[in-house]
Amino acid sequence: MDNQRVIYSEMNLAKNSKSQQRKSKGTKSSISEIEQGITYAELNLHNAAQDLQGDDKSYHCKATETKKPSNTSQAAGTQKAYHCGQCPEGWFTYSTNCYSIGKEFKTWNKSLMACASKNSSLLYIDNEEEMIFLGSLLHQSWIGVFRNSSDHPWMSINGSTFELQIAETASGKHKCAILHSDRLQSDGCDSSKIYHCKHKL
Repeated sequence: MDNQRVIYSEMNLAKNSKSQQRKSKGTKSSISEIEQGITYAELNLHNAAQDLQGDDKSYHCKATETKKPSNTSQAAGTQKAYHCGQCPEGWFTYSTNCYSIGKEFKTWNKSLMACASKNSSLLYIDNEEEMIFLGSLLHQSWIGVFRNSSDHPWMSINGSTFELQIAETASGKHKCAILHSDRLQSDGCDSSKIYHCKHKL
């Protein structure tokens, strides 16, 4: 019975989204409202799926809410990270990834090796949404981004060119990067910082 209600709810949202698009074509606010509606529906469907699995005692989720900063084009809201039994104990889930919150201070290279020993990677940021979310939860920490020199592009530890903006510090010669609140900035690889690990579900 719950499954039918979820399916009906999803189809109902799709119809409402189309009518909203027809009412106000091309405006940024209508797109933002539609995206927020879809995100809200996805969260509700995700929660409903968790409720259906709730009879399984090995499956346990605990939500942590964080305030989402408001700006002129988007209303303030909250985001949830689910601490689920699908990740190792002490890790939390956001989107399709598991994250471990570190407590140790290490250099960038030692942090990279410490995460590898946990069968994971040093925290890497896939997009701006993830950066803002993690920045609201985590203290200043290393991320899996580096460069060979200030003349070279920033590279992700997976080998791809890193696309997000990294603020340069005064010297501009640092080869590693950190997540600092809601932004990324360069830092010296030999300094000791907290590190966090990440792996895909």
